[in-house]
Amino acid sequence: MADAMTKPTIPDDFHVRDLYSPDVMANPYPYYEHLRDKPIQFGLEDYPPGTIPGVDKPFPAWVVLKHADVQEVCRRADVFSSRDIMQEESEAPTLMLVNHDDPRHAELRKIAQMAFSPKRVMTDLAPWMESTVEAQLDAVGGGKVDFMRDLAPNLPALVMTKLIGTPQEDYVLLRRWANAFMVTSDFTIAERQQCNVELWNYYQAAVDQRCADIKAGKPVPDDLMSAFIQAEADGNKLTKEEVVRFCLTLVVAGAETTGYLLGNLIDVLVDQPDLYGSLREDRSLVRAFIEESLRRDGPVQRLHRVCTEDYELSGAQIKAGDWVAIFHASANRDPAVFDRPDKFILKRPNMIKQATFGHGVHHCMGAGIARNEAAQMINSLLNRYSRLEPAGDRVRQRGGLLNYGLETCPVNLVE
Repeated sequence: MADAMTKPTIPDDFHVRDLYSPDVMANPYPYYEHLRDKPIQFGLEDYPPGTIPGVDKPFPAWVVLKHADVQEVCRRADVFSSRDIMQEESEAPTLMLVNHDDPRHAELRKIAQMAFSPKRVMTDLAPWMESTVEAQLDAVGGGKVDFMRDLAPNLPALVMTKLIGTPQEDYVLLRRWANAFMVTSDFTIAERQQCNVELWNYYQAAVDQRCADIKAGKPVPDDLMSAFIQAEADGNKLTKEEVVRFCLTLVVAGAETTGYLLGNLIDVLVDQPDLYGSLREDRSLVRAFIEESLRRDGPVQRLHRVCTEDYELSGAQIKAGDWVAIFHASANRDPAVFDRPDKFILKRPNMIKQATFGHGVHHCMGAGIARNEAAQMINSLLNRYSRLEPAGDRVRQRGGLLNYGLETCPVNLVE
């Protein structure tokens, strides 16, 4: 069982600088528990999305693990900046919204909210998503599959092609580019650099063509690319470069992370066959099941902030210019907030406090899309298969600290 790992023996002098190691990436939660009640430590060197290990030099960061402290950093966006200086100094493209502060962040978010209309990203997407999942399951049929190879990464990438408005067959490219950008999977330096270039050039060409079509008065699809180009709020419009950055932000944020979410959901269902039966009998439990998985096994582990002024956080004297790594995943297992935090408990009474999608002004705009992808995948599996059985070792990825997820997930789909 992937989550029934032997609890590691952690030396008393284990330091946050040691978090960036393959063993921790595969099973980080005992290490968070070991460090959570200690004074906040400084010294983790980790890589923001788009940067390249071996080329870019990470800045050491304070590591924030307690739920209350993570919430405080998120709430004090006036003190803890989301600008990613390391990413800006690298050859990686900076991300939209994720790496902006107010007032520009508020302007961009207002434009994005216009593009992210419920009709466009929820209502119109739902029937397409259902048919797409069914087609994916038709392709694998029953029997043994590796869920992380054959299913989990496909749906999120396909959703991005549909939402943004690029050819569906390019979803395999999107998967590869997102994996390289998120510094999770194993790539060579040259491969990461090439993927970043290809990702940028792909969306630059697509946006250039769409802008030309709009200028020429040609009919264009009602997708996010068109919406980003045309949306205007309070006199603000996006530049062409900002539209490109929005497109690639959606891909790198949604394609890989949601794939890991889907894999983590399956991991729980294989470990707890009675739970699978309960969900089949009562579909109203599916959403609660997804929320508890987001809390206990949420893929996103941490995000970075930069302190803009001297600030005291739980006794730590953080200086202006210091980097801060906020671990949402550790906050989600803080026993000060969640009873028996390592246990999967359906319908937790305080589930609203889970931190996977962030808090405050930077709460993830794509949270609803990710939840709907998860619900569609789970409901389609429940419709088609009587149970899921383990079919081999499920192995956690060990390539990066940003996401917690499975590298392999062999399961037997029993019809």
